[in-house]
Amino acid sequence: MPGGLRGFVRPALAALAALCALPASALSFLPWENVRITYDTFTYSGDGVTRSVGVMQPQDRGSRTPAIVVLHFNLGSASSMANLTEIGELARDEGVVILLPIADDATWAHNPNEIGASDDAGFLAAMIDEYVARYDLDPARIYMTGYSQGGNMTVRMACEYPGKIAAGASVAATMRKSLARQCAPAVPTPMAFFHGTEDEQVPYGPGVPSLLRDLLGVGALGAQDAAAFWAEVNGCEATATRTTLPAPVDDGTQIQLDSYDNCPDNGGAALYTIVGGGHTWPGVLDFVPVAGITTQNLRANRAMWDFFKRFSR
Repeated sequence: MPGGLRGFVRPALAALAALCALPASALSFLPWENVRITYDTFTYSGDGVTRSVGVMQPQDRGSRTPAIVVLHFNLGSASSMANLTEIGELARDEGVVILLPIADDATWAHNPNEIGASDDAGFLAAMIDEYVARYDLDPARIYMTGYSQGGNMTVRMACEYPGKIAAGASVAATMRKSLARQCAPAVPTPMAFFHGTEDEQVPYGPGVPSLLRDLLGVGALGAQDAAAFWAEVNGCEATATRTTLPAPVDDGTQIQLDSYDNCPDNGGAALYTIVGGGHTWPGVLDFVPVAGITTQNLRANRAMWDFFKRFSR
């Protein structure tokens, strides 16, 4: 495993990582009605490494099914990610196959400048091709999302392998400045961001400028700048339309949706700002408390699926 900053885990993420101390095969998925859950393996020819992949699929489904690739947080696993995010509801209710790959060292190589890092982008691209055939998935409707470091990896995939995913969503992550400087996708990927204003792990704002942090790959765009970056990539209007969503639950949070409109066909960008929200996955009930407030005024799973299903390749 490469050294340096990849091994650095802040307290909230350390609490999450504690949930993942067992080998992948020993961890249990929470059950979902009419959803079959298994572990698969896939050997990537680019590095010869065999990685585990959690698969959640509806028991009764047709052919050419859409799929969502869900990327775990730093030191996470397939089951901990599935359990924390409750993403299985989309397999149960929407007939979507959920793929939960595990990074070689449980740490995604999301910084393109990192020396000696695993070829996680190549692995994910090859895995998508293999699993489209293995599970009879619709290659035009493969989507990707991730939490924290997994969100950063999702954005990297949209830069480097845009033809593999029809749309992406990043939760509690923005975009590394090192990636933004070299991101020039051949085709645009619609992107949605979900970010809390009180996120202490990945600040909502741009943070303190630092050339050293940028060169090391840990400098990041603010949430609004990341959304604007992808709006430009998608050819959308530069100014977003802001809507304050209803807040039926008095939990100290409010949701603001910035939608980028008048995009070319199959283009789009959006930012869900969780005012008062922490480094969490919106809408779930059992998130780790030290990560901050988890809003109950937005269900990220539902919101991202509504975004995803607008797009296909």
